[in-house]
Parts: sequence; C-alpha cells; structure tokens
Amino acid sequence: APWEFTMDMARQVWDESRNLEISLRLIEHLGGYPGEYPETTILWRCACAEDAAARVAGVNRGLEGLACDVFNQLVHIARKIGDPVLERSVDFVLADEITHVRMGSKWLTRLTEGDPERRRRAIEFQDTIDERFNLGGVRQDGGHEEVLISIATEARQLGGFTDEEIERLIKTTQRSQVY
Repeated sequence: APWEFTMDMARQVWDESRNLEISLRLIEHLGGYPGEYPETTILWRCACAEDAAARVAGVNRGLEGLACDVFNQLVHIARKIGDPVLERSVDFVLADEITHVRMGSKWLTRLTEGDPERRRRAIEFQDTIDERFNLGGVRQDGGHEEVLISIATEARQLGGFTDEEIERLIKTTQRSQVY
C-alpha cells in the first residue's frame, strides 16, 4: 500500500485511542464503569478482509458510517436532554468518524483505480457490513424525532458518500429480518 495510506491508517489509530479516552470519561460521567458492557469480537471479524480496499470499504465506510449514524443521533439526544458534556464529547468523536469515512472513500477510490472488479468486490464487502448492522430495521431514513436511529445523510456526504450510495444504504436498511 502507498505510504500515504499507511499514514492515514496510523492517524485513524491515534484518533481511535483519543475516542476511547473520551468514551471512558463519558461512561464515568453517566455513572457507569469500564467493563459494564462487555464487547464481542464482531467488529474485529468485520475488519478481516484480505484486500485493503475491502477493509477500508467495510471498516471506514461501513462501520464508521454506522458510527456516524449512531453518534449523530446521540448528539441530538444529548441536546434534547440538556447534557452538554455528552453532546460536545460525542460531537468531537463524530468529527473523527466523518474523517475516517472520508479516508475510506478516498482510499477505496485510489486502491481500486483501473480495477472495476476489485471495486465491485470491495463495495460488496461493505454491503455485507451494512446489512449485518442495519440494527433490525431501526436505522432508517428520517428525522431524529421520527426514527430510533436516523441515517446521518449530511455526515455521510461529508465523508464522501454519493446520493446514490446513501439511497442504496436506505434500501439495505429496509431488508431487515424485521420486515
């Protein structure tokens, strides 16, 4: 992979460590404690693709895009309940997530230039992530007040998603097992 790609991924690791620090302090702010909600290996398994283009599509555009949806909704909830610490902290993390999605969009394009088949496979991998994490249909298109978790259209556009890709994501959420 190009050196610039390695540097972008190193920056993302640094951002994630900062986001962990924010999350640990938020847990305490909300009266919880680290380890209260154990994590599984599902996120790690979603990142296990041999091809770097598939990894940035699945992780940066799929999982980080989902994080944009969830954190965008959390900022709204924090504002609604009047918790400025939660609102500002999650907004900082959301800014990082948008950057990570943007890096994924950039590197998906650069790593698949001239290779439409590789791009197709990478996007197919991203689609499997989106389908796995459609959250039983609760993540949908709509306003914050209308749906439990709204698709963060503006954040995704800032991250490099096209209108067509957002529309495809909306259709993916409608394929939930709930429907």
